[in-house]
Amino acid sequence: MTARKDRQTRGSETNRHFRTLRGVLQATGGAAKIEELYRVMRAEEAARFLGLAEPTVRDMTYRHELPCVKLGARAVGYRVIDLIDWQKTRRAPARG
Repeated sequence: MTARKDRQTRGSETNRHFRTLRGVLQATGGAAKIEELYRVMRAEEAARFLGLAEPTVRDMTYRHELPCVKLGARAVGYRVIDLIDWQKTRRAPARG
């Protein structure tokens, strides 16, 4: 990836995080703590947060369907704000 595309990708990710952060803060009346939104969870906790089974979270991570951060050679974690953003993009519009 070129440096320009890398900056554009980071820029769009940053904008998406700001929109998600603003939405969470508005929804909670400012009660959400920013450091809590950027906390990194393990697969078990992420599964509870999303209401999914842990194997499903691991499978989705393996298939690159779920946003994660690399913690080591084989370990990954999940930031709360990334999971909230992921949930927003997966919401199906209401039928009516």
